[in-house]
Amino acid sequence: MSTEISYRRSQVEDAKAVFELVSASVARLAPNPYPAEVVATWMTGRTVADNISDCQNQEIWIAEEGREPIGFSHGVPGEVVRLFVAASQTDKGVGVGLFERALADARVNWVGPVTIEATLNAVPFYKKFGFVEVGPSVFGGREAELPAIETVILKG
Repeated sequence: MSTEISYRRSQVEDAKAVFELVSASVARLAPNPYPAEVVATWMTGRTVADNISDCQNQEIWIAEEGREPIGFSHGVPGEVVRLFVAASQTDKGVGVGLFERALADARVNWVGPVTIEATLNAVPFYKKFGFVEVGPSVFGGREAELPAIETVILKG
């Protein structure tokens, strides 16, 4: 028997769950599509505190099964910033529900295409919604000695 998936706006208390979902998702990215040395340093310098403001401001959507967070998404005008789903919940429509909510937030007070900076493994997901690749990129904000995290910029 499966439990119904629900979606709600974040609260400050969700910052830890957001961090844990990102950490667990990133850990699965090696060795494909990212080398182990990239994944090993992906979360360097990141903390639960990085998510407090966005959670407190209710900018993040939380997907839950029962009362357990299983994914989240974040959209701001002009951009879908992040979308992560627990590995045990992929291919169940959770990502679609989260994406629809983040995309709606990205279109608030915005005219023109929405931008997504996607990890390499996520590109096919976004293409299903009509987003197209416009070029390669790398995540910013990392210290120079850390290996680059290659991404793809999409517009739609």
